[in-house]
Amino acid sequence: MSETELAEEDYIIGTNDAELKRLGLQHTLWRESGLGVWRRAGIRPGMRVLDVGCGPGYASYDLAQLVGPEGEVVAVDQSEFFLAALRDSAKSRGLDNIRTVHSSLDAFDWPEAEFDAVWTRWVLCFLPDPHAALKGIKRTLKPGGVFVAQEYVDYRSFRLEPSEPVFDRFVSAVEASWAHFQGDPNIARRFPAWFAELGLEIDEMTPVLYAARPSDPIFRWPITWLEEAPARLVELGFLSREDAEAFRDFLARRAADPNTLLMTPCVLTSRARKPG
Repeated sequence: MSETELAEEDYIIGTNDAELKRLGLQHTLWRESGLGVWRRAGIRPGMRVLDVGCGPGYASYDLAQLVGPEGEVVAVDQSEFFLAALRDSAKSRGLDNIRTVHSSLDAFDWPEAEFDAVWTRWVLCFLPDPHAALKGIKRTLKPGGVFVAQEYVDYRSFRLEPSEPVFDRFVSAVEASWAHFQGDPNIARRFPAWFAELGLEIDEMTPVLYAARPSDPIFRWPITWLEEAPARLVELGFLSREDAEAFRDFLARRAADPNTLLMTPCVLTSRARKPG
């Protein structure tokens, strides 16, 4: 496997115990945002929800509690490592209304009109053909069913200030890795046109971004990833070792400065409904 090839079940960010921990922190910090849009979408007991690109299932657990024992969450992911973690944790939490499906989204057989809601977060931005996935999502929604997504809409809003040129080189390396694997870090900009083309009716489009200092809990969300990402980008061939070292030094100085300003990449919360 070359530096810029991924194993069949791998991700750009990686699939390992460290990523499990990072995703757990990420969901903790974004949990209230997810719960809010799920409530606005009308997800309630008895519903069937498809969690697309579920990863280790942190959102799946919350959705399973929302739909209750009379409902079901079907969690789809290409990583058996993540799905095994999901099943183990669901069992320990006493959640028996989650069913896992091991599949990449380009190979997933979208059933017709089976789900009341489909949820995804930071998944479509990594797909080579997100439009095809949206067609599948529309197909699998029942009439009146709702698609709920949180995806990046302006990745360059990501800032650490006071900044240095190495931060921009790091962000450029991240974007280059996205482009190489045919992803789009600003995927949500396409949603209005795509939803209209597919006949999905838009209920909500709300931008979400945070400003934080090192003492704020949200600061740990991107910083935890930023601490791990340079090694992964070097491994994949998108960042030089020299820039990786310089970036780590920059990050350590910014994290130690109480006056550092972090601006998170802008995410668009979207809800679109299949006509009844």
